[in-house]
Amino acid sequence: MQNKKLPIIITVIIFVVLCSIFMIMSISYSNQQVRLVNQYKAEEQVIEATYDNMWKSIKQIAQVADNYKESFKEVYNNILDNRYDKDNGMLLNWLKESNPQFDPAVYEQLAVVIEVEREKFLNAQTKILDVVREQNNLLDQIPSKWFLSDCERLKYEVVSSSTTKKVMETRMEENINVFDK
Repeated sequence: MQNKKLPIIITVIIFVVLCSIFMIMSISYSNQQVRLVNQYKAEEQVIEATYDNMWKSIKQIAQVADNYKESFKEVYNNILDNRYDKDNGMLLNWLKESNPQFDPAVYEQLAVVIEVEREKFLNAQTKILDVVREQNNLLDQIPSKWFLSDCERLKYEVVSSSTTKKVMETRMEENINVFDK
């Protein structure tokens, strides 16, 4: 009689083990999917915050640079007007005097901020694309795809320029004039 029960017990144990493995895998893949979706949502917020900070920083530093340029022009013109407007031989003194010098440091700072902030924005977009790639792998690879077949894919469209979109569409790039003149 005991010999007849042994196959039934082994079958039940195998069934319980397989069900447990199935349940553990399902929970694991489901949790991984949830982590990726949550990370994606967080990265979207990071991208928005990075973009917002980038443009505010660039615009505000550019405003400072423009203000500095106008103030310098005003001060310099006043100096010239008040000292040398009658040209009574004093124009030569201008060459000898110490006159205000235009400091390009604010423009250098603007260039650095543009470069740094654009790099931060690129990194934020790269990070979210990596999350999308991870989720695609999870949804496409066996065995995880068996457990996650009903999950929606994450999609992210890179924030770009119309020029870049056209280049990607046509696969042609023309010479770029940096100053658009």
